[in-house]
Amino acid sequence: MKKVLFAVAALAFTFASCGNKTNAPAEAVVDSTEVALEEANEAADATVAELSTLLDGKDAGALQTALEAVKAKVAEFIAKNPVVAKEYLAKVQNFLKENADKVKALVGDNAAVGAAVAALTDTSAESIVDGLVSNLTDAKDAAVDAAADAVDGAKEAVEDAKQAVTDKANEAVDNAKEKAGAAVDDAAAAAKKKLGL
Repeated sequence: MKKVLFAVAALAFTFASCGNKTNAPAEAVVDSTEVALEEANEAADATVAELSTLLDGKDAGALQTALEAVKAKVAEFIAKNPVVAKEYLAKVQNFLKENADKVKALVGDNAAVGAAVAALTDTSAESIVDGLVSNLTDAKDAAVDAAADAVDGAKEAVEDAKQAVTDKANEAVDNAKEKAGAAVDDAAAAAKKKLGL
């Protein structure tokens, strides 16, 4: 009886340990997403703090540089996870919209900075990120197509080169046959001449 109980306990332990292995990857995915979201929130907080300082300092050029850094950060987050990029950009957008009066006062007549602000605030974070993802996908597809075209071009060039070599070889063989035939004819004519034929 004890042996049967031990066998049942061992079997239950085996099934329990197998179940934990299947849950681990799902938990890891959730954890990595949470970590990425935390990173995006921290980056957004740092960006908002920097933008706040820039708005108080009245330096439109520095604001434009900071907005370019925001775009770069969005691209960095897109590479990791587009959802995280949307979260980051939404927080930055909210700050810029909440401080629209300060932004307008700082931007003034500077069209370049105004365009940079508009590019980040006039469209939803989701639309901006989806557009960038689409552009990246299009660029990737174009690169793949260009690489395929280059490979096809190289194959065609190799085939053309092979054909050119074959043509030259055939031409050389034909020339050699003609010369050999002419030499045989000349030798036969010389032999006939010696024989008086």
